Amino acid sequence: MPYFVPRMKLAFVQDWFNANGGAEKVAGAIIALYEKEEVDIYGLFDKFSPDAKADILKGKPVITSVLQYVPFISKLYRYFLPVMPWLMGRFNLKGYDLILSTSHAVAKGFRSDPGTLNICYCHTPLRPIWDMYDDYASGHWLGRTGLYKWYVQYLRRWDAASAQHVHYFIANSEHIRQRIARSYGRESKVIYPPVRVDKFALSEAPRQDYYLCVGRVVPYKKMDMIARAFKAMPDKQLKLIGEGWGAKEFDDLKGCANIEWLGYQPDEAMIRYVQQAKACIFAAKEDFGIMCVEVQACGTPVIALDYGGYKETVIDGATGYLYADQSEEGVIEAVKKFENKPLTNHRLIRENSIRFSEERFNEEFTGFVAEARREFAKEKIKK
Repeated sequence: MPYFVPRMKLAFVQDWFNANGGAEKVAGAIIALYEKEEVDIYGLFDKFSPDAKADILKGKPVITSVLQYVPFISKLYRYFLPVMPWLMGRFNLKGYDLILSTSHAVAKGFRSDPGTLNICYCHTPLRPIWDMYDDYASGHWLGRTGLYKWYVQYLRRWDAASAQHVHYFIANSEHIRQRIARSYGRESKVIYPPVRVDKFALSEAPRQDYYLCVGRVVPYKKMDMIARAFKAMPDKQLKLIGEGWGAKEFDDLKGCANIEWLGYQPDEAMIRYVQQAKACIFAAKEDFGIMCVEVQACGTPVIALDYGGYKETVIDGATGYLYADQSEEGVIEAVKKFENKPLTNHRLIRENSIRFSEERFNEEFTGFVAEARREFAKEKIKK
């Protein structure tokens, strides 16, 4: 008689499902690893397109909160941060064999049985209340009020307390490992996100005479700052690819002959632009920055801010140049440096990206979860 192996009942939790960005690609990779198990997916809301539902969620439904029914929540969600901890706490995840979460906000704040293993893949502790508090507070008049400061202190207490319910943390970079230690007082294992290096194929063809900026158009990405830097360099060509609620920041740049706004581009077209660019420019304070690695997979050099994940994914002077000053002047100086000494060893640049492949992530993640389950089971027996 064949030995029967029961399916594992697993809960997967993410803050929300909206734009198909880096965090969502990690979610898709994890869901794919356990798609043969009995998986329930939770998120505060799900506004994925049909293609994203098929690609990331593998056609599975998402158990959502009341935010799912708020009109225009896909654009307004950031204004609901004050109630998100309470809404996430309404999810009662009892009866599961394993709970996996990916979080950059509140995804670890659900209720569960302490006897169920809880592993969190942390993209970052909540940025607006921890390391990037000053950046967020200075961007809005409310950030300078006593009410905002009081709320941040409240949210920090909640965030730190919810972190103690996690049995094992995984950090998406060494930068985030250090941030988890500072914010939560917890150790974590670094497992870099999966990057689709096979989809972003190497091109060793001669490059065209333009720089490229690609990503979600939201304020912290600083795409408008890059565009203004090129407005001051009319002899240099820049192409911009992306969409998002910060697109209005480019209104005053219309009419600049050297700047071309391409908006959203499907993957196939976007990859062609990457393969033909002299270099791609990144100016955000990224925790990892998947797009920066995807660009290098094409053999395209990068010009990136000397911060966070970029310091771990870019070999300065070989696969790209890092610049320290997050300003228009910083971008201008970095472009001048690249012009004086272009980086054209496209095969070397491609090779650097391979260490962040999907295969490497799958092996490291499943290995970590398996070992955590063994250790957790041993601890339960001791108790």
